[in-house]
Amino acid sequence: MTSESLQIKINSVIALYSNGQIKKAIVGAVALIKDYPNEALLYNINGAFYQAIGQLNESVKSFEKAVTINPDYAEAHYNLGVTLQQLSQFEAAMKSYEQAIAIKHAYPDAHNNLGAILQELGQLGAAVKSYEQAIAIKPDYADAYNNLGNALRDLGQMDAGVKSLKKAIAIKPDYAQAHNNLGVSFQERSQVD
Repeated sequence: MTSESLQIKINSVIALYSNGQIKKAIVGAVALIKDYPNEALLYNINGAFYQAIGQLNESVKSFEKAVTINPDYAEAHYNLGVTLQQLSQFEAAMKSYEQAIAIKHAYPDAHNNLGAILQELGQLGAAVKSYEQAIAIKPDYADAYNNLGNALRDLGQMDAGVKSLKKAIAIKPDYAQAHNNLGVSFQERSQVD
């Protein structure tokens, strides 16, 4: 079988997933994995499918297999980090994001998510640097501006935090969370109006 025919089969499994037939997509991915046990992409796809249905432990196993087969697979490291973060395994998630960034430095989502974990762990300075990296790579990244605004507020840098939150809203005017965070910032500054 050629790699072209494998891609056709992968596309059909992804189409099942896209049409909401996630369990059928998993069955198809598992069948492909049996035929191509050394194809990291298949494990990454299967991990995403398991993640979508909330089977996070199975998802972790699939992503771990993908990065075992291909240690330089940045997206699989990132996906593993997302799943570990959902499982509140923050240290392991941080390592996965750091690995993704080491492979592909220009990875704004990995920088943003790493910042979120650092912020969760109270490492605000490092979180700010991660968010700033994400924004440097993707200047219109509203989520990173929102997160940066919160981290700056937590550091007591209210003006800079407000500026960042306003930037998030300028990029994405209907961003409810950023509007809420901006309101909280104004409230903390006693600017209730």
